[in-house]
Amino acid sequence: MEIIRSDEKAQETVHQKLREFNRPFWGEKEDYSFHLEKDGQIIAGIVAFSTYDTVEVEYLFVQEDQRGKGIGSSLLHQVEEYARTDGKKRVLLNTYSFQAPGFYRKMGYRLLFAIEPCLGDHGQYFFEKEL
Repeated sequence: MEIIRSDEKAQETVHQKLREFNRPFWGEKEDYSFHLEKDGQIIAGIVAFSTYDTVEVEYLFVQEDQRGKGIGSSLLHQVEEYARTDGKKRVLLNTYSFQAPGFYRKMGYRLLFAIEPCLGDHGQYFFEKEL
């Protein structure tokens, strides 16, 4: 056996194997991912999945020249509304100080805890919103 540095394909395989292991404990995950396109290009997107009564946002990205136009808010609202109609009770997510902790507070998310510092001088923040 040999420990080998992973490429993206290997990382996805490891992720898939972990999902398979977790499935009996978590059940099937539902996809809550959406994106926006402009001129055939993805300019923003949110990747989120549900487990039981909770939706976890893995990624939310808005292309830099599209920020400040309400796109991130719209994507997050889309996930929240979809989750409510499915009977989910909460949304969980984490972010870093150089990303958007203020945005999530503005969107009604409650800070659960922070690790400061976490990445150099930057903090990591974990948020929850009850639906």
